[in-house]
Parts: sequence; structure tokens; C-alpha cells
Amino acid sequence: MDIKLIALDLDGTLLTEDKQLSERNRRALEACIEKGIYIVPCTGRTFEGIPAAVRQVKGIQYAILTNGAQIQNAATGEVIERRALDWQRAVQIIDKISGCTLMYDAYADGRGKADRRFLDTLEYYEIRPEICELIRRTREPLPSLRDYLNETHPALDKMNIYFKGYDRETKRQVREALSELEGIAVTSSMPNNLEINGEGASKGNAILLLARYLGLSPSQTMAFGDGENDLSMMELAGIGVAMDNGNPALKKKADFIARSNEEDGVARVIEKLIL
Repeated sequence: MDIKLIALDLDGTLLTEDKQLSERNRRALEACIEKGIYIVPCTGRTFEGIPAAVRQVKGIQYAILTNGAQIQNAATGEVIERRALDWQRAVQIIDKISGCTLMYDAYADGRGKADRRFLDTLEYYEIRPEICELIRRTREPLPSLRDYLNETHPALDKMNIYFKGYDRETKRQVREALSELEGIAVTSSMPNNLEINGEGASKGNAILLLARYLGLSPSQTMAFGDGENDLSMMELAGIGVAMDNGNPALKKKADFIARSNEEDGVARVIEKLIL
């Protein structure tokens, strides 16, 4: 198996439920790097949202961020490829969802931004404590995200929508409303969220772009994931590996099923197929 690039989703895949990088997974990544294989974090997060334990793995050179909206040189911060979400489209999204019980934020210039009123009341939306901590640490509080967009016209990487608890009906209604808008790609990484990127931005597309940049063929890529936003990786990477704890639709598309993220599933597959 001539794999030269391994793309790894973080939450629910490489990381444990308490957002830690296990020792076995870390050793597997380092062994791949020693063999000359590119290890690429592939996440819905920004670079600063990647846990330090992952960023500090020696030899990680590239990261795919915000669901494929950015490919970044991990050492220099250089953005190799970017597919932005238009700010005017983001304003339309806010207007469409403003009457619903939910919160939203957006990433611009590698930094999350959100209404202060949302950041002050995250617990109301029944978001898990570790996610609340991550959101507060990586979002800049604003009086109004909508006003910020109208005043500064930034190119956005991604928008997030979080629903109160597991309100599947509101999530369905919002997703249906967003389907009326052109130029966006809507996916989800958790039962209580939606993630909106610019058209053409996906983890799978970013893997192909990075492979081409590195002179590799798609068949030399492998991807691990667990969520709906990892579906494009299963479809486009040479080898797709879904976690046992993953989305059922994702598992149907995968070439292999790994043990869960709590059982060092990533390391087990790498040890068996790569090392």
C-alpha cells in the first residue's frame, strides 16, 4: 500500500472524547513521519483550535482547516489554498436563521468571531463543557457579527450554527432554508450543529489539492473520519477509514472501519496497514 499522505479528522477520530491525543496514536503518527509520510490534521477548526499535543508532533508540515476552506503550512502559517465564504452570503444566512433558537459564529482571518451575547450564554444551548471552553478560547467577542460583516467585508472561512440541545426539527428546518441559497456548502460534525463553507470547500477536495501540490496522486492518500463533514474524504481519498463510532452513512462509504476513537482506532489501522 503506497500511502504518502494521511489526513486525520480530530474530534471523534484522532482525539479521545476528552480531546486528548493518546500515546499510542502519537507514536503511530511519529512512525509514519519517520517513514516520509505526510501527516495532515484535517479539521473544522482553525489552526489555533488544534490541540497543542497535535501541533507539537514533530514533522507535521501541513494542516487542512475549517472543513477544507484553507490549506496551511503548519510551520510558517502560509496559506497554500483558500476557498472563502462570501461575507454577503453570511449576512443572508444570519437573516434567515435570526428567528430560531440557536447561536452562530464565523471564522475570518483564522480567528473565530461571535456575538458577545452568545459567548456569555453558551451553557443555555446545552453545548458540552469542553466545547464551551474551546469556543470561548478561540472566538473574539463582538457586539454584532452581522454588523462586523457589513462594516469590514471580510472573506470568511466558515460559519457554525449550534442548536439548543439536540433540536433535530429546528436543524432540519434551518438546513432546508439554507438550501435556497447558492454558493454555499452545508454539512455537520455533531448532532447539534451545522457548518457552512463556500461552494467547493470540503475536506476531500482539500486533500486532492494538497496531494497535487506535493506531487502525489489521489491513490497515495488515506483519510480517517467520523462525521458527516468527513464524507468527502471517504469519497475522494485513495483509502477512506471511518471510525466505529462514526456516522452510519460515512461508514457505508469507507474502505475500512477502525476501532473507536476511545480505542486508539487510528493507531490500530496505521499499525496494520502502513507500518
